[in-house]
Amino acid sequence: MLGNIRNHFDGTGGPNKVTIALVVHGPALKAFRSTDAAGDVSKRDRRTVEIGSADACLRNTMRALNLTPKDLLPGFVVADKGGVVRIAELQSQGFIYLRP
Repeated sequence: MLGNIRNHFDGTGGPNKVTIALVVHGPALKAFRSTDAAGDVSKRDRRTVEIGSADACLRNTMRALNLTPKDLLPGFVVADKGGVVRIAELQSQGFIYLRP
């Protein structure tokens, strides 16, 4: 997924040409725990955030997994609503939903 984001930025001319929002919910959020993230995930996520992707994690998922924002890799913003609600909000703003 992070590689797809990077490739999308590269293929469209960079972050000044496209805005990408990554919404992470459910068990996938575990891959972004700072203590558990594989080196490749940590490095790719940091590069993705640096080039302009806005990462959001969902409060419901965080509660279910007993996580706080401090437990996650830097760059995540906590979205208060459920994952499908956040995705629908982004779509109403003109975002297109892509799923790897």
